Amino acid sequence: MSLFAKKYWYFIAFAFLLGMPALSKAQCHDSVNIRCVSVDAAGDVTLTWVVPPNVISCGWVSYTVYVLGKGQLTVIPVSNQTSVTIPWNSLPHSANVDSLSFYIVTNNSTPPTYNSNTVSSIYLTVYDASLHIAELSWNAISKPLPPGSSTWYKIYREYNNNWSLIDSTQGLVYNDTIIHYCDTVSLNYQIQITDSNICTSTSNIASGGKYLLGYNPVIEIMDTVSVTSAGLVDITWEKSPRNNIKGYIIYRVYDNNNIPIDTVYGINKDSLMNWYGGNLSDSSVQYAVAALDSCGRVGAISDAPNTLLLKTKPNICQQTNTLTWNQYQFLAGHYGGLGIGGYKVFCSVNNGPFQLLANISRNAPRSYVDSDLNVKQVRCYYVQVYDSAHPDTTASSNRVCDSIHSPPIPKNNYLRTASVILNTSSVLIAGYIDSSSGAAYYNFQRSTFPTGGFTTIATIKAPRHSDSVGYIDNGADPNVRSYYYRIITVDSCDKAIDSSNMGQTMFLTAVGQSNGTNQLNWNDYGNWLDGPAYYIIYRSVDGVSYTRLSPTVAYTDAGGNSFTDNIDGVITGQGTFYYYVKAVEDTNAQYPYPFVDTSLSNIADAYQPPTVFLPDAFCPTGKNKIFKPVGIFINSQGYDLAIMNRWGELIYESSDPTSGWDGTYKGKLVEQGVYVYLLTYTSSRGEYYQKKGTVTLIGK
Repeated sequence: MSLFAKKYWYFIAFAFLLGMPALSKAQCHDSVNIRCVSVDAAGDVTLTWVVPPNVISCGWVSYTVYVLGKGQLTVIPVSNQTSVTIPWNSLPHSANVDSLSFYIVTNNSTPPTYNSNTVSSIYLTVYDASLHIAELSWNAISKPLPPGSSTWYKIYREYNNNWSLIDSTQGLVYNDTIIHYCDTVSLNYQIQITDSNICTSTSNIASGGKYLLGYNPVIEIMDTVSVTSAGLVDITWEKSPRNNIKGYIIYRVYDNNNIPIDTVYGINKDSLMNWYGGNLSDSSVQYAVAALDSCGRVGAISDAPNTLLLKTKPNICQQTNTLTWNQYQFLAGHYGGLGIGGYKVFCSVNNGPFQLLANISRNAPRSYVDSDLNVKQVRCYYVQVYDSAHPDTTASSNRVCDSIHSPPIPKNNYLRTASVILNTSSVLIAGYIDSSSGAAYYNFQRSTFPTGGFTTIATIKAPRHSDSVGYIDNGADPNVRSYYYRIITVDSCDKAIDSSNMGQTMFLTAVGQSNGTNQLNWNDYGNWLDGPAYYIIYRSVDGVSYTRLSPTVAYTDAGGNSFTDNIDGVITGQGTFYYYVKAVEDTNAQYPYPFVDTSLSNIADAYQPPTVFLPDAFCPTGKNKIFKPVGIFINSQGYDLAIMNRWGELIYESSDPTSGWDGTYKGKLVEQGVYVYLLTYTSSRGEYYQKKGTVTLIGK
């Protein structure tokens, strides 16, 4: 060990020897430390303390217990004793009457004596604040609390001979709200505080008297009944002032009958969120609430506010939407809407955020007109009522969405054909339409000019499941002239929203020529999208079935068409020729319609003059046995052949063009000679012709 270290330990040892008397004397100054004061049911008090160290070596003789207000209570001759119980009759009064303060003196063989800390018994008082609240107050053991003491006072309550810990506090007061019983009971209380698990201080047992632990719930006050964005109902009410409420019964009002629909539990409950209330866009519904206490008793049912019911009435023609809603009742408990500040109208456009559209005062009519809606958009609305004193108290209506704009223009409005119905004076007008459009009906119009002067000749209701619409015009005369037609689409607001292409009928003329031809002329059909492709000509001789002439006549886009029919090959008949023309629609690669249409002209007739040849001699017994005119295009009507002898006597007459004179008269062959004939006949146009001459009968 170094010299320095040796000197150091010598110094420490010397200092220890010099200091021993001083340390011993300091320890003798320690006093008893009282840690707990407990009061029993009789009012006796038990003190518990901690003995100071080295109490014997300091000349200890005894402990003397004192109480303020009386003095010495008892002497304890045992040095290691740590508790003593003082009977209540040794005290100035029972500890059940008031708090008592104590201290302990440590007596030594030589002065001085040492006093302990002063502690007080805990005295608990209970005040009946109401039939269901007990107010507890007590004093502290000491200020500050003894070392090692907990800072929490435990509160015990005794009911029906059973003690239970109900709460703890660091204060010296406590309010016990009685909510657990359904009759009038007596309750006892006691306060306890522990000290480092060494001991426990207890107060006296105090009774607050009798408490009405159960009572009938009061009538609840409804706050709002509001419709959510999902079409459900939020029902809110004011929390009950009672403290024994365990839940609330929700009622829906049907025909003035309160029907329970649900129960929500919890004393602090004040709402039933998102209840399905049916279709809240059809009718307003009412809800009410009643409190349910811990005893199972149901309070009186509250007033029944109603949901706001919003109705809309779109007017497409005026481009407006009229919103109306019902009166809200019992807003935040106010009868008759007296607490209503007004109604706010909100609107969302195309699923965007809702914006305030209008603020309607309480006394104004419950309606609003949203106007200038001629834009293709979806507008959703709801109305919100708010409280006059508390604007944050609101209830909302159902939400209604409408799309208000002019009906869509039809994708198709095409005049397929304006066609003359054969052998009539009628015209068929047929259109290809869009049945999904906003059309309400179609006006069929006719004019004799392409530039105007159209008049409506028919109004046809729009079909909903067909893409065709048509009309037969019986008021025109297509055998005299050509007509122009168009179809006007009219919406439900009686507004013309579209016009078809214009269709022009074909007017055909036919003229018989003396050179054995018939000349045909007609106007082009108009106006197909790509015009006509070509024309087909049909002919009938004397009204017999029509046959198609070949070739077809190509469309020239020249505005007029002609055709010369050579009839040299026709050697029989009465000379009446009937014609009509069929136009066939042209289609190119971009033609958008699923059809190819046609149009027929009127029937035009052409008349050829008759041609007649009569022989100047015949031989009844030879090769030419019959005298008969030979000709074509002679009308059978008005035909007459008469034969007379040289004395003017009529010896033969016939109105049949197919028969002739065989040379007999009254069944006998007449004499050879010259006879006179008179032939009367008509053309197919009804024109009369006459031929006179002589014929020689040869041989007999």
